[in-house]
Amino acid sequence: MEGKIRELNLQLDSIYVGHMVFQRKNNIDEIQKLMPQIQEFVLWFLGENRFEIEEELYQDMSANLLEIIRDMAQAIELGDRVLLHDAAAYGLSEYLALFLPEKEGE
Repeated sequence: MEGKIRELNLQLDSIYVGHMVFQRKNNIDEIQKLMPQIQEFVLWFLGENRFEIEEELYQDMSANLLEIIRDMAQAIELGDRVLLHDAAAYGLSEYLALFLPEKEGE
């Protein structure tokens, strides 16, 4: 799953850069195309407590991830590019980062 997470993270990073730096306005279409991969990650995350942390903390993290996904779905439905960017960049990406190896030198 690590390879899929890395690839999804790279695709999302590319969308964020395009949205923020180059002011591309099609982040809704681009992220919507990634929803199957995002859904796969969410289901994988919810499948088990992979960090073996306290169950209450894991349940809180799971509920938060589901709320992020709801925000993303609502943003796509409403055409809200800002909400979609925020939910993906500052929500979903943080969860993906938990499963990515730290960059060398950090």
